[in-house]
Amino acid sequence: MEDSEDLDRCGVGIRGVAMTIDSFVWFALFMVATFAIAIPTGQVEQTADGVDASLEGTLGALGFVVWLALGIGYHTLLEWRSGQTIGKYLVSIRAVSGDGTPLTLWDSALRNVARLVDWLPFFYVVGIVTLAVSENHERLGDRLADTAVVR
Repeated sequence: MEDSEDLDRCGVGIRGVAMTIDSFVWFALFMVATFAIAIPTGQVEQTADGVDASLEGTLGALGFVVWLALGIGYHTLLEWRSGQTIGKYLVSIRAVSGDGTPLTLWDSALRNVARLVDWLPFFYVVGIVTLAVSENHERLGDRLADTAVVR
């Protein structure tokens, strides 16, 4: 266990690189969510360009909720089990509790559900601003769950 002031906390730059990498995972999860709803409901069409799944109305909203759940689950489970998403792993950073110990499932879930607010109004504006103005490099999720992203 480290003193929270001894942690080598990561700022906006390296965390942004990790999230950019994780955005590719989010895109893949979007495709999974879309086709998971489209296939059983018959919303898949074969076109000259390939396969198209178009969800609208209630099915579109359901696909969106499934996508968010998969994305939050991706971050929550990987950070809980290893402290790292694929993006964090590739840039050699990890999420830990405020005292430097591994995340609990609760800490990981709380920090990642708050990601939905950090993402507002688009492309992590709230998260970037809270990270930039925080002397401890914390986004909203880090503050709520008492977590840190470290080298």
